[in-house]
Amino acid sequence: LSLSLVAMAISNLIWGPLSDRLGRRPVLIVGLILGSIGSALTAIAPDLTFAILGRLLQAAGAAAGMVLARAIAQDIYGREQAAAVIGQVTGVMVAAPMVAPTISGLVIEATDWRGGFWRNVGLCARLAIGASARVGESAPEWQRGATPLQMLQGFAEIARNRTFWRYAGFAAFSLSGFYYFVAIAPYVMRDAFGQGAAAYGLYFMVLSATYMFTNFIAGRVMARFGGERVMVFGACLTLVGPVIVTTLLLSGIHHPLVLFLPGMIQSFGAGLAAPNSMAGAVASAPERAGAASGLLGFSQFLIASFFTQLAGFLPHDNALVVPLGMGASLLIGVLFLFVLRGTDRTA
Repeated sequence: LSLSLVAMAISNLIWGPLSDRLGRRPVLIVGLILGSIGSALTAIAPDLTFAILGRLLQAAGAAAGMVLARAIAQDIYGREQAAAVIGQVTGVMVAAPMVAPTISGLVIEATDWRGGFWRNVGLCARLAIGASARVGESAPEWQRGATPLQMLQGFAEIARNRTFWRYAGFAAFSLSGFYYFVAIAPYVMRDAFGQGAAAYGLYFMVLSATYMFTNFIAGRVMARFGGERVMVFGACLTLVGPVIVTTLLLSGIHHPLVLFLPGMIQSFGAGLAAPNSMAGAVASAPERAGAASGLLGFSQFLIASFFTQLAGFLPHDNALVVPLGMGASLLIGVLFLFVLRGTDRTA
């Protein structure tokens, strides 16, 4: 998981500015095709090394959908409406991890681990065909044709943008907290609670459903209370879940629901805050939406790879490692929002 996240991080730096130069549509299609090829290579891998290489290609290719969805939303809707649209897009994206653990567990039990990758071959291929048929070009004409030097200069400009890092910092550490949970919770469920993969998948659906529901209503909430206010409230709310989980575990309550029910509060807060933070990061450089989205994705997945790797070294027979790790990541993200609040646009 850590290596695949690194591949997604690096590929974000490629897909984003490349879409500014060549257009969103062709880059999206190529990325999805590479995702399908990588899935097929993993499915036929004769050994672990070959499987990892295929997995890296799969992750790098499929990441094009994530980075370009944000850029396309910015192209079409602008800053204010993009937050609501990104919330809806994120809600749809959350449907995948909501059902994936359950479906994958059933596929693996019915076939083997290769069966899940064959399923992904078909999914990526179908998405590539759908994108070719239905996705129009949204990148402004004046953005295209940038030279490699101009693309690098664009990254440098965005990297000096404090407004970008205020939003991107929270988005990165919020996502890292989620991936940390995904990486460590299945093993804690097994070693600390004696639960299998199927049980984890069902419990996880509760969190994903909460997050997805909040993403879909985020637009209406933002329209009533304002995007900045909703983002800050949601960010602070994300810290409540880990605090409650830690308190319950220290009180001697030992049940899987201790992890997942308070986690609904964290998911609710993240569902309100994440769309605003991602839209804000991309909108901080509207003239380079692809590059901004790419740098945002790079930051998200690079930091997430660190937290998932950390999850592998921690003991899995003590459930406290779940809220403590998540809480640390979320707290850093919230600090980005408050420390960089009101700063100048550029350093």
